[in-house]
Amino acid sequence: MTAMPAAGHVNPSAPLIGELVERGVDVAYYATEEFRPLVERLGAEFCAYPERTISSGVIAEATRDGGPPKVAQRLFESTRLVVPFLQAELRDRPPGAVMFDSNALWGRIVATSLGLPAISLMTTMRIGASELRALSARESLPLIRETFAALPGLLQARRRLRRDVGAGLLPPSPILPAQGDLTIFPLPEWMQPDSDRNDPTCHYVGPSIATDTRTEEADSPLRELLRRNEPLVVVSLGTLHSGGEDFFRSCVEAFAALPATVLLVVGRRTDPPAPESLPPNVAVRSVVPQLEVLQHAAVFVTHGGMNSVLEALQLGVPMVIIPQQVEQLCIGAAVADRGAAIVLRHHLHGRKIGAEELRTTVRALLSRKSYRAGAKALEQSLHTGGGAAAAADQIERLLPGAAPSAD
Repeated sequence: MTAMPAAGHVNPSAPLIGELVERGVDVAYYATEEFRPLVERLGAEFCAYPERTISSGVIAEATRDGGPPKVAQRLFESTRLVVPFLQAELRDRPPGAVMFDSNALWGRIVATSLGLPAISLMTTMRIGASELRALSARESLPLIRETFAALPGLLQARRRLRRDVGAGLLPPSPILPAQGDLTIFPLPEWMQPDSDRNDPTCHYVGPSIATDTRTEEADSPLRELLRRNEPLVVVSLGTLHSGGEDFFRSCVEAFAALPATVLLVVGRRTDPPAPESLPPNVAVRSVVPQLEVLQHAAVFVTHGGMNSVLEALQLGVPMVIIPQQVEQLCIGAAVADRGAAIVLRHHLHGRKIGAEELRTTVRALLSRKSYRAGAKALEQSLHTGGGAAAAADQIERLLPGAAPSAD
């Protein structure tokens, strides 16, 4: 397994890796040291990428500086460095197959170069032309600016990649996210907009939410907060995005008079509001064990990343979704259309969300039972694809010595 070393990509792979290990499949998992504890808890062999090739820090910096186009550039640059490393590693002990995060292009290229089955783990939906056309002009402008700003570097990185690894080893366009001989989607099929890239090699198995991916333990004050006898509102914009101090100041203003406990999770890159500025019902943490916290939540205010949304739905928690990029808008729209969320598109417009609108939106989710019912209904839909067990069945059919499929 070659991972995209970011929590939102590694965590969805954990249930499948654990399932394969339990079935007696040996798994060597390539990631960065940050994820060694998780990989080793799953029983897989941890293998480290070379330093200064790819990391969660590189991905987060590219996300902040230039959005998806800059991330793609960094992935192309990293692929040139990681491919020869993996080829040298795997030639002497070739595996039965190579699984790769759909953004870990180096895994797809190495599988092709060594003539091995390639298994893509597509941890989010694919975005096509129809989703881009649905954007307003104001929403399109930041994406156009990001693309034009990153285009020279992106094209140069792609040319260098073609030169160094050979055009014949690159997957067909669009290169990212990359599909494989088998493509596993750990998400429900209703989340994916109609796509002409769907074919019999694509399998929507739905999520299996791992309960043992935490890197943080709940501290005693946090446990006391979670035990309060009032609704809990959790606010987090994920590990790759920073909402900014203005956003969290608006949250403090918006929720000061809310009849609920509010937990602001600001991330490690945002300075938290000063403790003396916080009302009694608002608490702040840089990071939390999200699954544990969401078990107590009445409403989740989130950026709409696939991992966060599926975790909330798994626990039947309705959401206010504040997308930071197009993919998250599409995820939010899919959930909102089914009555489990409200989407606020302000950040895509480059506009601030007013405290009054934020407060009114959260109050709506707290007071209307239909949103909780919508989230509970979607929770039932997450399990129809068979989860990690169904994915492992598909993978085992590709491995050497597997019995012919009856399908």
